[in-house]
Amino acid sequence: MKLDDAYSGKVFIMSRPNLEEQDAIIYGMPMDWTVSFRPGSRFGPAKIREASIGLEEYSPYLDRHLEEVKFGDAGDLLLPFGNAERSLEIIREYVSMLLDKGKFPLGLGGEHLVIWPIIQALHEKYDDFVLIHIDAHADLREEYEGEPLSHSTPIRKACHLIGPENVYSFGIRS
Repeated sequence: MKLDDAYSGKVFIMSRPNLEEQDAIIYGMPMDWTVSFRPGSRFGPAKIREASIGLEEYSPYLDRHLEEVKFGDAGDLLLPFGNAERSLEIIREYVSMLLDKGKFPLGLGGEHLVIWPIIQALHEKYDDFVLIHIDAHADLREEYEGEPLSHSTPIRKACHLIGPENVYSFGIRS
């Protein structure tokens, strides 16, 4: 099966560039179904792409140009608005497919909960998976307002899955 045709019969991404030759795949996860303060993170992938127009293309540290890196942008996953459970399933299926194809997934979010299916897919593929979590919030709740699928729960879920000794959090202020 070709990467571009991975979900024939199901439309998961908005664009279909030739991705077979790429090493890394950028994809968007436009989701903010469980935010508690201010919605809008679903617009994050588009805003990141918009801001990337001014991205410096040369790295003096690596002495390489960005065009030397083989990556492609698959567009945004089509997530069912308001359905967190199905959205997470779609993200997990897509990331698992990328990993199975030997691709390096580069996801653009979206609320914090979008990391949970990525953690699950990585854990299935790599038994020595370690998570580096950089955030102002710990995201260690069991649930938020009675909802276990919440933006404030993915790091606790990760701790249960891979062990707290494999989770390193930085930048926590509250």
